[in-house]
Amino acid sequence: MTQRLADARVVIVAPAGSLRDDLTTFLTDLAPLAAAPDTPNLLDIPDRVPSVAAFLVVEPPDGEGVTALLGTLKSRYPRLAAFVLSPTPTVEHATAAIRNGAEDFVPIPFSRELLRKEIDRALETADLRDGIAQLRTLVSSAYGFDQIVSNSACMRPVFDRALAAARSETPVLIVGETGTGKELLARAIHANSRRRDRPFVPVNCAALPHDLVESELFGHRRGAFSGAHADHPGLFAAAHRGTLMLDEIGDLPAPAQAKLLRVLQDGEVRPVGGLESRRIDVRIIAATNRSIRELRAGALRQDLFFRLSVLVIQVPALRERREDIPRLVEHFIARYRPAGVTGLCRIAPDALDLLLSYRFPGNVRELENLVQNLCATLPPDRVEIRAEDAQLWFRRQGASAPPSSASATESALPLDLGELEAWAIRSALARAGGNKSRAAQILGISRDSLYRKLHELGDLPSDSLTIAPTRRKQGT
Repeated sequence: MTQRLADARVVIVAPAGSLRDDLTTFLTDLAPLAAAPDTPNLLDIPDRVPSVAAFLVVEPPDGEGVTALLGTLKSRYPRLAAFVLSPTPTVEHATAAIRNGAEDFVPIPFSRELLRKEIDRALETADLRDGIAQLRTLVSSAYGFDQIVSNSACMRPVFDRALAAARSETPVLIVGETGTGKELLARAIHANSRRRDRPFVPVNCAALPHDLVESELFGHRRGAFSGAHADHPGLFAAAHRGTLMLDEIGDLPAPAQAKLLRVLQDGEVRPVGGLESRRIDVRIIAATNRSIRELRAGALRQDLFFRLSVLVIQVPALRERREDIPRLVEHFIARYRPAGVTGLCRIAPDALDLLLSYRFPGNVRELENLVQNLCATLPPDRVEIRAEDAQLWFRRQGASAPPSSASATESALPLDLGELEAWAIRSALARAGGNKSRAAQILGISRDSLYRKLHELGDLPSDSLTIAPTRRKQGT
C-alpha cells in the first residue's frame, strides 16, 4: 500500500499505468513509498514532495525534462538518491543523467532484484547518515557551553574567551587547577567550532612514558625501535582535521617539546624512524594546572609557550566562585541519584553552609565526587543531604573538614567593609539557591536594593535592572 507523500521514503515519478503499478507492487514492502502526482511539467515535482531517501524517475519517451529535474532535485536535496528508469535508453541520456547527479541509470526492462538492492542500499545510507547526524547533535549538546554549570561573574570572561576560541582556529592554552573542568571546556570549544564533526582527541602528557612520548604523539615506523613490530600513526594523525587536546602540557619532555614546536610551525608530522613527513591539519588546545609564571620560568620552552598561548583562558578555582556550589550540588544530585529514586532532591542549609566554608582543593571534581558518593550511599527514603553526611565523607576521605561552628566561620570573614558586604550578599544568594527575593529577605533589604548592590559588584548586567543604579560611596 502506498503512503502519503509526507510519510514516504521512496517516491515514484511515472505516468499512471502498468509500469507505475508494477514498481509500486514490488517495492511496497521495501519502504514507505508514494507516487508523485501527475503533472505535465516535471519541474513542478520538487515543489510537491518532501526530502525523501530515494527518487525513481521514469524518463519520458523524448527524454525531455529529466536532466533539469535532476538538477533541481540535487540542488534542493543534495543527499537524495535519484534513479532514472528509461524505456528508450541512449548513451547520451545515461551520461547526462549521471552527470547531473543520478545514482544510477536503469534501462527498461530492468532486473527487479538489482533495482531493489540499489534502493535498499540508498535507504541504508540515508539511515546511517541520519544516525550520525543525531549522534553529532547529542555530542554537541552534551559538550555545549550550557553544560558548564556556573552563575558566577568571574566565569563570564571564561565563557567569552571560549566562544572566541570556538570561532577561531588559533591555539588555545587553558590554565587552571586540577578539577576545574579544563577538559570539559576544551570539549565545548571543539563542539562549537567548525571542526565539531571531526575527532576530539584528549591526551594527558603527564601519563605518557617518557621514552614513548614522541611515538605516541607523532607515530613510528615498523622497526624504529625495539618492540615496534608495526607502523603506528600517532595521536596527531588520529586527530587529523579535528582537535588535539594536550593536557598537562608542562610535563611534556624537552625533546618532545622541540618536535611539537616544529609540527606547529610546519604543519607536518614525521614519525619516529620515518624519512617522509605528512601534512597534518590539527587544532591544538593545550591545558595545564601550572601557573603562567611557572610555564614561562622553564616548564615550557619559551618559543613553544608563545606558539601555544595565542589565546589564554584562565579557569578560576571553585573557592573563587563559591556562589556556584548550590547549583553544582543540584546538578550533581540530578545526575547521580539512583534510577527511580525521586526523593533525594536537595541539600540541607547547614550542609550547604559546610560546603561553602570548605576550600575544595580538588575543585569541581571533588564536589562531584562528594555528591556522587552520597547519592550512592544515602538511604533511599532520604530527601536531602545533611551536614553529618558531608562531615562523614570528609572524614573518610582524610580531608580537613571545614569548621561547623559560627565562631570558626566568622574568623574567616573579610575585614574590609566592601569585601564583607560582597561576601554577605554572595553567601545569602548561595544559601537561597540563587533566589534573589529570598536572598534579600535573608539580608534584610529590599529586592531593588539587592539588585543595585549586585550591579555595583558586577554580578548583574545593567540591562536587567528596572531601577536606576546608584553610585556606591567610597568606603561602603
